[in-house]
Amino acid sequence: MIDRPASAGHHGRKFRACLAALSVVTTATACAPTGRIDDFDRIMAALGPSPLFAGLEDRRDWMTVGRPASGQVAMAVDEGMPVVKIDAGPDDLILGRRIDQHLLATPYLTWAWKMSPHGGLYHPIRVIVGFRDGPTPAGRRDAALTEIPRGVRVLEMVWNEKALRRGVLEPPGAEGRTPARYTIRGGEEALGKRWTEGVDLISLHDSAWPGVSTSDTRILFVSVRAAPYAPVGPRPVALISDIRLIR
Repeated sequence: MIDRPASAGHHGRKFRACLAALSVVTTATACAPTGRIDDFDRIMAALGPSPLFAGLEDRRDWMTVGRPASGQVAMAVDEGMPVVKIDAGPDDLILGRRIDQHLLATPYLTWAWKMSPHGGLYHPIRVIVGFRDGPTPAGRRDAALTEIPRGVRVLEMVWNEKALRRGVLEPPGAEGRTPARYTIRGGEEALGKRWTEGVDLISLHDSAWPGVSTSDTRILFVSVRAAPYAPVGPRPVALISDIRLIR
């Protein structure tokens, strides 16, 4: 059977329904922290509750690139679970945890997310992982990462506007100028619903960088990125939680 194109009215109703689904959650932030820098302990804990994300109260283990605008990042409750609400903004923002964990020791990454409608091919909110070789992470170990160090291989797990793009891996740009990009889910019908995802990082790393052995590869960071977003309609929102590295 051939699917018929949806009408403009159908898309409008879907758009409003997805926004309504997320507005229920964002309303909960009225009694929660508003995303100020002082609230990051709770935000980081909600992003990574796994014991492998050691030192939840130690800011040396954070990765923060950029600074969120007022209200851009906040705690919320979704389906009875604590989540981090992240809005897209005009500037790049990366929030997460510095890991320094051997890839072969923790090869699986899982998380949960719920996405709003978005303009463009990819939702601006995505989960990213940084890989590097060698036993010592780039930069000082006693300082938080405030930028992505040179020579780090970056993999982005993205939400595509097209559901049929699920499972497609785009290779990184020349000399790592753009990250490898893996579409883990997408499509209009999946918006506004909570999804639990899981990926095999070794398999994705081997596909993205086929000439690089994982025998000496370490995970430098696991983070959430809000890519810069030029206003086209309502600002995209994501609810993300429960990021875990597991064996």
